[in-house]
Amino acid sequence: MSPNYIHEQALTSLRTWSGYAEIADAMRRFPSVRIYLAGGIVRNIVAGIAAHIKDFDFFIEGAEADAFLAHLDRHGRLTYGPFGSPRWRAGDGDPVYCDIIRITHFNNGLWRCQDIVDVLNQFDFTANAIALDLRDGAVSDPQNGMRDARDHRLRAVRFDYPDEPISHFTTLSRNAVLWARLQHYAAVLHFDIEPVTQRWLDAHAHYAAELDEFAAVLFPPTIAGRHVHTSAR
Repeated sequence: MSPNYIHEQALTSLRTWSGYAEIADAMRRFPSVRIYLAGGIVRNIVAGIAAHIKDFDFFIEGAEADAFLAHLDRHGRLTYGPFGSPRWRAGDGDPVYCDIIRITHFNNGLWRCQDIVDVLNQFDFTANAIALDLRDGAVSDPQNGMRDARDHRLRAVRFDYPDEPISHFTTLSRNAVLWARLQHYAAVLHFDIEPVTQRWLDAHAHYAAELDEFAAVLFPPTIAGRHVHTSAR
């Protein structure tokens, strides 16, 4: 699959969202800002999965990144997501949002990121670890995520995240998030879990004890095809 095809398909999806006009305007106003699209939309394009788009993941870098975010704040609603990253909607009634993360601020408990490859090498699974440069259409794929996405294979990027809370306002641990996300996306995407990842999941089944907190902070996960109904907080 060519980068041009991925770029064209990504722009087609982005243009169906009313908020993209402001993102595109910010890109014109701040040409030094590099902006990458990553995560589910790129994964689904490569995997050939048609799915409803509810959010986009952008990563930005450049001297004008703060001005880029300030512009969006003036032309929409900028808040912060559960990991502390900027989250933007075109308006309060817009069901679609985007997370806009400065590359140097991306924190998964490991090293400080300096570029998009650093970011992707700290993602959860390889099919998610694909990024598209929206300015020139170049694709970054340091973990062979395109291959795994095409094969509908779920392979964890790594297992060395520190066992610490994801933020100061929750006890939910980074590894519990990884455990639940791997299980959830294998189920909803109908991906086969490769053996090393499956062994890690089996060996760390105790993280299921944090599913209530995961659902409260992030979203109710689907585990092995079963939607987990967690207790109210």
